[in-house]
Formats: sequence, structure tokens, C-alpha cells
Amino acid sequence: MKKVLCVVLCLMLAIGLLAVANAENVVVEAVPNEGQFEGQELSILVSAGWMDNRYDDTIARFEETYGVTVDLQTLPADQYFNVLTSDLDNGTCPDVFWTQSNPAGMLVSMIGDPENRCIDFTGAEWQNVMPEARQAACIAFDKLFGLQIWHNSPEYVMVYNKTLFEELGIESVPTTYEELKADCAIIAEAGITPWFLPGADGWQHQLAFFQIGGVYEEAQPGLYDALNNNTATFAGNEKMLEVLGQFKELSDLGYFGEDWIGTDSTNMANEYGDRTIAMAMANSSYIKQLQDELDTEDEFGMFLIPLGDNTWFPTSPAGPTMFGYKGTEHEDLVRAWFQFVCTPESLQEILDNSPNYTNLHVNVDIDQHWLPEEEEFVASIDPAKMNCCVLQNGTKYTNDYWMQFGEDMIAYVQGSIEANDVLARMDEYRAQGAATVGDEAWK
Repeated sequence: MKKVLCVVLCLMLAIGLLAVANAENVVVEAVPNEGQFEGQELSILVSAGWMDNRYDDTIARFEETYGVTVDLQTLPADQYFNVLTSDLDNGTCPDVFWTQSNPAGMLVSMIGDPENRCIDFTGAEWQNVMPEARQAACIAFDKLFGLQIWHNSPEYVMVYNKTLFEELGIESVPTTYEELKADCAIIAEAGITPWFLPGADGWQHQLAFFQIGGVYEEAQPGLYDALNNNTATFAGNEKMLEVLGQFKELSDLGYFGEDWIGTDSTNMANEYGDRTIAMAMANSSYIKQLQDELDTEDEFGMFLIPLGDNTWFPTSPAGPTMFGYKGTEHEDLVRAWFQFVCTPESLQEILDNSPNYTNLHVNVDIDQHWLPEEEEFVASIDPAKMNCCVLQNGTKYTNDYWMQFGEDMIAYVQGSIEANDVLARMDEYRAQGAATVGDEAWK
């Protein structure tokens, strides 16, 4: 049933992918300022990359409107979940916190006990700002706990230098692993890193494995359902082993860069601009950032990650989600903040200030900024290949252990464990997650 729900939600997301999601045209107004919050402080805990400067102007207006201050605590991704878990366990959580959530039950597994840890926003007038596909990631026990304002771009595909490909005689993008490997050889021969992979970030390299979830489901129909009911495992899955083997082969060949494990993404845009890299995994709207930041006439495009001969679109009605901490001393201020974020002015502001994203997936009439490259890419995908969630969001307790899986991938590439050990450890992690929430399928 869980897989069916995810497929339906993902299909809803895909159908509306390039439409401006304003069918309902929900209009939310800020809480009236009657001096009720004067002098209060709102604390927000967030992982790097989830708010950034996108929210700066909105935070400033919120502070000015209500005479309050906002204490924004941004932590590195590799530290964030440990700190958040500790804060929730110790009852020391900031007023607002963020975590990942999806329709496959991640809200409960990440937070543990949302009914006792999160403010219940059921009935909030901003709920329908979110399309139904995203509301599902914010609801548990028939209660609304979170707010997911995220983009609707194709998430983490291969963004490549189209001009460079043409100059090197690569006439078309690779659609199979062997084609990818052959193209990488051509690019490497020219002294250019074929596939820039910033392993030091700790969270990016896993995308090569997880974003192609449809290829695993295609190879073993019913896999998502079986994983969600604990009647299948990652360990021993032939297609997953194939993909991990391909990943290691590309690393061994040097196609990710000489020291990809020790390299971070800080300079990725400049690497594109200097033509020292040819492609990297990124959101499709990353092309906007390249166009804005680089002094170049190069054109960029995108294609699906072709490991495992993948042809599936990375559909994902999930993402970073904001919650109110139930133990806050400023619950009314927290509620006012959530409502303020959902006003048309704030949503437009958040989008306009985003360095990466060209759109927001909301039921609000705002000016979206879709790129022609995004439209062209999405139009090239078979709609039948857009109805399966990425693996981490279509299966329970998987995304919860994203960082651990990434560490295991690196251990495998370095030769300290085998490919099947990576998969078996994920089975162990997922069992831990299931035990934490008392999932009957694991008893």
C-alpha cells in the first residue's frame, strides 16, 4: 500500500511538473501585528543549503513587522542530524527546526514522536499552499505537522557542458553505462575531469545510487512494496550490485577526479567556468546559477544519470521540511512565522532570492522562472518513466541513513568492504529505523 501511495503521489507531481501550480490560487495573509510579539526571539535550526540567503529578506521583514529577532542556526550537513536528534531527545530544541520528510513515513522515523515533539498545525490556513503530493510528507496520524516549500525542478540529474561535449566530438548524451564510460574516456583524454563528484560534502555521491530508483523497480517489479513490507532486502539485489560496481569502476578509472573523496562542492561553478569539469550531478535549475555567475558563452544541458542503464526520471515529492517545536515558549510566534512564510510576498521573495531554483511547487500565483533547458529536458522523458519515486523517498527508513550509506560507499570504493556489505548495512540501518517506530513488518 505504501508503494502504491508513493507512485500515485509521484505521478501527481510529474503531471504538474512544468505547470505553474496555482489551480487553487491559495492566498494567505500574515498574522496582524498588534504588538503581541514585541521583543521576542524566534530560533530556527536548519541544515546548510536548506534556507541560505533565500530566506534573508523574508526573515528581515518578519523581524521588522513584529519587532522580533530571529536566531538562525545553520549547521553543516554532516553534523546536523546528530545535533537535531540530541536536541529533540534532551528537550532543548529551537523553536523551529527542519528535517527531511517524504510520503513513505519519513516524518515519523526522523522525528520519532511528532505528536509530542511537533506543533500540530491541523487546520492552518496555509496547508493548501502545498500541493497534495507534498502535504503527504507533512502529515502523520491525520495531523499536519510540517511545511514543505520546495522546488519542482528535476532533482539531481547530470548537468553537462553542452558546448564542451560538442567540441570533443560527443554528439549525443549517454543513455547507457557503457556510453557514459566511453564519453568519460574522451573527456579525460582531453585533461578534463569527466564527472565532478564532491565526496567531502558527505551527501552528494549517494545520489548516483538513489536517484535511479526506477531502474531497480523495473528490474524487480514490486521491489518498493517488498522493501516497505520487509519481504525484500538491499543485500543481494543484482541491479544494485551492478550500479555499485559501475560507480567503483568510474572511481578507479579516475573519472570522478583525482581526489574526489576529499573534494567539496565549494568551487563547483568555477570548475564549470574554467572548463576543468564536464558534468556533475545537480538540480536542473543549477544551470541558472551557472548562467548568473559565469562569464561564459558555453551552453549547458542535462541528461538522466545512466548508471544501471537508467531511463527513469527522478520524481521526488519530498524534501527539507520545517516544523515547530512543541516545547517552545513562543508557540504563537512560531505559528505567525509559518503563516508569514506562506504569504505570496514571502514565497515570491524566497524564489527571487534563490541562487539555484527557478520555481516553487506551491498553489500560489507567483512568477515562476522555469528555464528553457528544464522544459526541453522534461519534454524528452517518456511520461511512463515518471511514475516511480527516487529510491530514498519511495522506501521506508532509507533516507534516514543517507549519510551512513555514503560513508559505506566510500569504504567500498577504498576497498575496505565489499559491495554487498554496503547493501547489507543499509538493511541493518533500516531495521533500526523500523524498530524505533515499532513497525509491525519488522517484528
